[in-house]
Amino acid sequence: MPDTLPDPPSARTWQCAALADDFSGLQLVHQALPPCAAGEVRIRVRAAALNFPDLLMARGRYQVKPALPFVPGLECAGVVTAAAPDVAWPRVGERVVYHAQTGAFADALVAPAALLRPAPAGFDDAEAAAFGAVALTAWVALVRRAQLERGETLLVHGAAGGTGLAAVQLGRHLPLDFAGPYLWKLAQLVQTKQFQF
Repeated sequence: MPDTLPDPPSARTWQCAALADDFSGLQLVHQALPPCAAGEVRIRVRAAALNFPDLLMARGRYQVKPALPFVPGLECAGVVTAAAPDVAWPRVGERVVYHAQTGAFADALVAPAALLRPAPAGFDDAEAAAFGAVALTAWVALVRRAQLERGETLLVHGAAGGTGLAAVQLGRHLPLDFAGPYLWKLAQLVQTKQFQF
């Protein structure tokens, strides 16, 4: 494998130049790609995930407040196109996932190799990009904080979003009972007026 793969001379990035509730502070800009310093790799981004903290950061409402201007984006997936000589892993051509507080909303980025992990086997780029933050949030909530155990009941409000879907998947893995079927039956009873409050 070569030491580098071809990259364009600049990358498009979504840059937050001003904090605004309507996201008008975001602008698409072209930035030159810097060379890799010691311990760094360059990644061609194939997919990036939009997470709730990204929206909060662009509005100045998240606990992390990067200096302006900044490139939002907690996580993305892509392929390594260059690496500093001291980087043993990842190698050029490998698929990786980047997870940090900012920087993922770009065509390409340079990041410390320590912030990367292998893209999960069997995941396409979009799945790999979107998995990390939501899966970690669900795991911390259910396993570390709630300390749920086999046989306990889990009710997930908003299971259509990333974290909710991850909580449902984790709940099935643990395995937990789900309150959802009981709520569905209750809704049916209320609809048919067989149950009154």
